[in-house]
Amino acid sequence: VPLFESMDERLLDAICERLKPCLFTESTYIVREGDPVDEMLFIIRGRLESVTTDGGRSGFFNRSFLKETDFCGEELLTWALDPKSGSNLPTSTRTVKVLTEVDTFALTADELKFVASQFRRLHSRQV
Repeated sequence: VPLFESMDERLLDAICERLKPCLFTESTYIVREGDPVDEMLFIIRGRLESVTTDGGRSGFFNRSFLKETDFCGEELLTWALDPKSGSNLPTSTRTVKVLTEVDTFALTADELKFVASQFRRLHSRQV
């Protein structure tokens, strides 16, 4: 995650302490376009399909695949870093479906918000 590259070791450790392992079975949906995003997932093993219609825009369709070392739920980063974001979770811009059994580490919205507040406090000039 590019933003995490500028974090110091203590904040990265804080993130790692809050990660929870998750297993998703084949053909299940992790999130659907337009639904609230409540966690960020870091893929350890398996494959996901990520599709967007850009909010239902006529004729628009984009499809990509996610695998080991990829992540999804990045909408939460902007939400977590915005001190005015409040408690309303961001909506997903994509539908993410499991193609093969997937192992991930999950960072919930609340945990990410906490870590982001610490990051903001330490690096306010950079953010």
